[in-house]
Amino acid sequence: MRMQLVARDALIDRMDRKGFSNRRLAKYAECAPGTIDNLVNGRTQSVNNPRTAELICEALDVPLDVFFVPEISNTARRNTARKVPA
Repeated sequence: MRMQLVARDALIDRMDRKGFSNRRLAKYAECAPGTIDNLVNGRTQSVNNPRTAELICEALDVPLDVFFVPEISNTARRNTARKVPA
């Protein structure tokens, strides 16, 4: 399940306040530095591994749902749309 970043500005602000560079946060989150670079620079808005999102939030001392929510797949969106009562 992919996790979608919903508070990019808050992530950047928290990284600054906690003294985390992109590289340092990537090391803590056990991901490639490019993953953090892409999130911070807005080139991507999600991570493939939920554990990465958990570790980012753990490093920055915030609950997971402050920065990330589960990403709804296109299939799930279509199925939900079909279930709307008439």
